Amino acid sequence: MAVLVPFDQPRALNRTWELADRYRRPSNQKRLDCWTESGSVYSACQLQKDLCFLGTPFNRDRRFREAGGKKTVFHRSLKAALGVVAIAALAANGMLAQQQPAAGGQAAAGGQPQWKDQGEYDVATAAQKATDPQKKIDALKQWEQKYPDSAFKNQRLLMQAQAYDQLALAAYGKTDPAVLDSGQHAAQTLIDNIDNYFAPAVKPANVTDQQWADAKKTMQIQGLSVLGYVAMMKKDDPTAEKNFKALLAIDPNNAQASYWLGSVIMRQRKVERYPEGLYEIARAISLTGPTALNPQAKTAAQDYLKKAYIGYHGDDKGLDQLMQQVSSSALPPDGFHIDSVTDVQNKQFANAAEFKKAHPDVALWREIKTALTGDGADAYFQQVKGSEVPPEKDNEGNPIGMFNAKVVSVSGKEIVANVDNAGGDATLKFEHPLNTKAIQTGADLKFKGVVESFTKDPYMLTFTITDPKTDVSGLPPGSFSAAPSTRRRPAARKR
Repeated sequence: MAVLVPFDQPRALNRTWELADRYRRPSNQKRLDCWTESGSVYSACQLQKDLCFLGTPFNRDRRFREAGGKKTVFHRSLKAALGVVAIAALAANGMLAQQQPAAGGQAAAGGQPQWKDQGEYDVATAAQKATDPQKKIDALKQWEQKYPDSAFKNQRLLMQAQAYDQLALAAYGKTDPAVLDSGQHAAQTLIDNIDNYFAPAVKPANVTDQQWADAKKTMQIQGLSVLGYVAMMKKDDPTAEKNFKALLAIDPNNAQASYWLGSVIMRQRKVERYPEGLYEIARAISLTGPTALNPQAKTAAQDYLKKAYIGYHGDDKGLDQLMQQVSSSALPPDGFHIDSVTDVQNKQFANAAEFKKAHPDVALWREIKTALTGDGADAYFQQVKGSEVPPEKDNEGNPIGMFNAKVVSVSGKEIVANVDNAGGDATLKFEHPLNTKAIQTGADLKFKGVVESFTKDPYMLTFTITDPKTDVSGLPPGSFSAAPSTRRRPAARKR
């Protein structure tokens, strides 16, 4: 029988630890900020502009540049954790090192584990030498199928965990659907089997209970981060929200997770949940120390929070109190509430008649929305489709002329505006491309337009703008194309 040679410590694990140790050094701090073994890790904003600014529904390209483009790192401590695989750190301390096994299947001195036969050694060596994470996983599965009761099954478990971790982290910074799917599957496997990988029986004798618990926590953070990130990139916001909340349950001071959580909540455009989103973004900004946002990202986030808060509440009153409140917990407490513009207005006016007189455009907007979200929505829409609204005056003679709104986002030939919903409830479609550099998110504007289409949930009323020079006001000069409009204004008719 051939003489069996020792089972060497997995090279991939050693390499991970060596790199992690090198990138932890203070002299390499700058590289640590964006390094993982699978490549640079940046915020979702930089790699998927469709997420707007870190998932928020505001001006995409400009805020992308303000955040520093692809060189901005949103959360340094997370990047460091992602670059240091917990299992690899333990492996480097010798947890997988084995002595020379005895030949012929004899028990080794000191009770060291032994290969069952040459076949097991060969399949284990193949798994050890595989550098591609997926190929390593396949080889480890083959080993497990052939030798389920291997004396090295604990070491094999740790190799599986490390390979799935590498495969999961490869999804960071990627937009390719296949890579995202692969990373999502690997991360889910990690989370589903985390208790098996870190069972007490698997812990090496030279590893303390605290080291073992810390390694498990780090790998949980990595797995949940990937699951949240991939779901966010796929615009599966409820799933992203679930995973970011699970992450914050074990790592409550994770600033990026808080920001991403706030972003995906607000991106769902359920106005009743905006206070939750604002809370999480404020929470991310408030965190200090090693888990804080870097200064450039924090400044951009503060700018966004102020505009989003004003867009929802009407002004910045109460924002300072919010910043103080978020320091107490990672998630908003039960009963947490921020008054919306509607809440504030309802408190200001004793009855609907007073409100309608003070805000005839908003009152009309709400009447239209009520009709378009009720049982007779389709019939009502056929009445208003193709008509220009608002009229110069309402039925009681109150002057309207245009709707007051704020810019939520701008791209191509469209502006999404906030008339009565901070997430946007009006889409303005123009004939010619807009100057997106001139139009700022949060800017005030007035408009009238021809009703084109609508959606009930989330509510959105879409308008065709006949002539921006006369139908839109309040935006900077140069916002619109100089090309003349060829659209014809519809004949006036009753709403």
